Amino acid sequence: MKRRLLSLMLCGAAALCGAGTAFAQRQVAASITDPNDPKYVTEQTRKMGGVMPPEQLALVFDHLDLALKVFPDRQRVEGDVTLNLHTKAQIGTLILDFFPKFAISAIYLDGKKLAPGSYANPEGQLRIALARPIKAGTSFAARVVYAGTPPLAKRPPWEGGTTWMKTPDGKYPWIDTSLWGGGCDMLYPCLDHPTLKPATSDLHYTVPAGLMAPGNGALVSKVEKDGWTTWNWHARSIHTYGSVLDVGPYKVMEGDYKSRFGNVIPMRFYYLPGEEKQAAELFAEFPQTLDFWENMIGPYPWADQKMGVIRVPYSGLENQTLIGYSNDYPKTPYGWDWLMNHEFSHEWFANQLSNANYDDLWLHEGLGSYAQPLIAQYLGGEIDYMAQLKPQRAGIRNEMPLVSGQERPEKAVYADPTGPRGDIYTKGSWVAHTLRGLIGDEAFFKAIRILVYGRPDPKPGNFTPQFGTTQGFLKIVNDVTGKDYKWFFDVYLYRAALPKLVAMREGGMLKLHWQTPDNLPFPMPVDVRVDGKTVTLPMADGTGAVPATAQAGVTIDPNSKILMQSDAIDKYQAWRAAQPAARAN
Repeated sequence: MKRRLLSLMLCGAAALCGAGTAFAQRQVAASITDPNDPKYVTEQTRKMGGVMPPEQLALVFDHLDLALKVFPDRQRVEGDVTLNLHTKAQIGTLILDFFPKFAISAIYLDGKKLAPGSYANPEGQLRIALARPIKAGTSFAARVVYAGTPPLAKRPPWEGGTTWMKTPDGKYPWIDTSLWGGGCDMLYPCLDHPTLKPATSDLHYTVPAGLMAPGNGALVSKVEKDGWTTWNWHARSIHTYGSVLDVGPYKVMEGDYKSRFGNVIPMRFYYLPGEEKQAAELFAEFPQTLDFWENMIGPYPWADQKMGVIRVPYSGLENQTLIGYSNDYPKTPYGWDWLMNHEFSHEWFANQLSNANYDDLWLHEGLGSYAQPLIAQYLGGEIDYMAQLKPQRAGIRNEMPLVSGQERPEKAVYADPTGPRGDIYTKGSWVAHTLRGLIGDEAFFKAIRILVYGRPDPKPGNFTPQFGTTQGFLKIVNDVTGKDYKWFFDVYLYRAALPKLVAMREGGMLKLHWQTPDNLPFPMPVDVRVDGKTVTLPMADGTGAVPATAQAGVTIDPNSKILMQSDAIDKYQAWRAAQPAARAN
């Protein structure tokens, strides 16, 4: 997901603008408490993930059939949705997450219309009383017919909702729905937890004739009737915040990519009229982006659907198979569009691999952010790799651990000051960089493939979407390497403060030792260059030494492999925070 902090990748004076934008991004938007405000949502609707009622955790979401008719002039939608579910345990109440300002006209269970008094949705958790309990192993269908205005996006895409605009020429409606910071229940009734996404979806978007409604997955058909056009889409395993409703006078650029795995991937870019030249330049990057990902990580997970990008009126978002893009087509010294590449990374790290708990959100954003140094290295070599990493390092705050070990909703991790917030990007990326340097490329990329695909040898058709956790990733790393890296995860992921390497010269020796939070063990090897010669200190007990006279030229960690405390960055961040512009943010 695009955040202001990611603009640091574009900076020439990398550290200077990087940490500043990171700091600005981390500010939490003011809450809206007036229920009459069109941007108001209840705490329940704003909540994504976290602790869920057992009645919801007892469900498996087999299929979503969603029909939406969009009335741009009235900022209104009419919805008819059917959820095909089955139970893992008996339930006495059906509980769905759903924006409470939508007016429900009817609810049906297995085709039988329910009495209005049998359901209520005062705060955004629709509770449907059952005439009799539904036993474990039972399949059933819940249909909800509703209408109304979805919540207006508060701060898209960071705190989502629907954005109703006109195209830049003022001639046509331009509508987007971003579900991050609220989730699927801002648009339709669902189960708003990352593990409860539907296995398959059929999406039917009816819009005024002349407008297009691109959607997730593959286009099945479009039907024109009585001045309306219905766009029908079919998708697999859409993440609970990864579905999208976009409407506009889009034009589409089309092509096919011949994959190294023998299949053909449809490429589609939905852009606005008048942007043909810029769109063609960005579209030309699609093949090189797919080439990088399929070579370094593995098969594009949604090759049977499309690689899709759509112009939206806000910053980017990782809508599944239809990533949002609104970067005004800038050029950078790296030769590729950073926003498109970051959002596209989430097709692997969010949509194929979904965190099972938002407490592990760094798996989405940290690994997705590390993809930018990786593609920089792939296309431009070491200078571009390190140029991407340096501003990320300057933005790490280390105020809260990346992972708490608890079940947490997204806001507690990303938005509230109780969580790591922007560090899930920058620190998460550097954790990946350090782990790669520690265990080597072969083990690192094998572990990543197993994490993403559930197996080390992914090929089209032999893998399914995965749910990941930090502890699960640790187990994968240990299995791949044959060693126990709990010490690495304990320090970098479950503690806020970075390890500090203390160095002193004494008796013709350079002596090093690690200081860690809670005095945790940290046998991180350290390279030291002394008068041009590099040696590796094993640091098995957290200490090491190498001969070095008082006059010797010494560089510790000369290839910048290790994420560790830095006096220079600490001083820079303190200085930056004291500047008037930083205080204004």
